[in-house]
Amino acid sequence: MGHLGALGQVIPGLQTTGKPGEIYIPGVGVRKFADIRQDWIYDRVAHGAAIAAGDIYVYFRDTQNKNEQDTSMSQQSRLPEGTEAVVFRVNIMPQADEAYDDHRLIIGGATGKFILDENNVVMQGPCACFGSAYGLYGAEQTTQNLTSVGVINNGVPSPGAQPRMVIPQYISMNRTFRFEIVYRTLVTLSAATFVYVILDVLITRPLR
Repeated sequence: MGHLGALGQVIPGLQTTGKPGEIYIPGVGVRKFADIRQDWIYDRVAHGAAIAAGDIYVYFRDTQNKNEQDTSMSQQSRLPEGTEAVVFRVNIMPQADEAYDDHRLIIGGATGKFILDENNVVMQGPCACFGSAYGLYGAEQTTQNLTSVGVINNGVPSPGAQPRMVIPQYISMNRTFRFEIVYRTLVTLSAATFVYVILDVLITRPLR
């Protein structure tokens, strides 16, 4: 088997098979190169202004009444028929225009948990461990006094600043998945705010 250069850096161990148009994905198997694309699976959930310790916000589960700004999911907790995904990065990104104190309370007061099937926890840690890798950076001017203020983000908004999974996670169309943000302390925000969870993935189709 041969290595795939830059694509092999996205998924460690990604290799050619020696057959035209086929690659080997660790933990998945052989797939046709033409059936693979890089994409994002994302969902956003509104977090209430008054959050009690123990409150849980679940992602990729409740897809009804959402559009493409809210989610890429078309069904609850599952991929579309005939689709599978390899997850190589998990990101938490609060909305860009939230107040600094709200951002600090969300990132500092909650943990994240990525779950496959019913209770297979594959990643868990403070929200700061799931850096956004996306979003705004730098400063902006307020309309009231034209002073520059910092733009808030969960870490540096660069995919290179957010480590990839050492062991990418495979999601077949028959597996369920979800992400939970769990608050460990009482949090009072200035207003309800949206928070995204974004999965960096390779989308594939089973070998035919």
